[in-house]
Amino acid sequence: MPHEVCKYRLNSNGTIPDFLYFGNDGIHGVCVVADMLEPSPRDNLMIGITVNNAVGDFESFGSQPTLEAYITSISGNWTQPDPNNSDATIPFDPAAEATRIWSAATALNA
Repeated sequence: MPHEVCKYRLNSNGTIPDFLYFGNDGIHGVCVVADMLEPSPRDNLMIGITVNNAVGDFESFGSQPTLEAYITSISGNWTQPDPNNSDATIPFDPAAEATRIWSAATALNA
């Protein structure tokens, strides 16, 4: 199976899961959202890209629209740095973030 975009948590001992891809073109630990139903250190859900043929405790996003819908559902009133003014922020763009993440996985699978 190719690299996949996934939702994951840290391991129960607080370490980063082995199924995550850490190359220069990888993405991991983004779009973090707290889950108070889980004890620390597994109390945050994050998005990342898996290694090839990954197995483990993660949920794959099957499509870019599914990823975008998830990011939209968690992002609420997030902001991001304004590229034109380092002292300001602008509204977070879930569609752009989903495109960035999905594009990175697509490039790895090319």
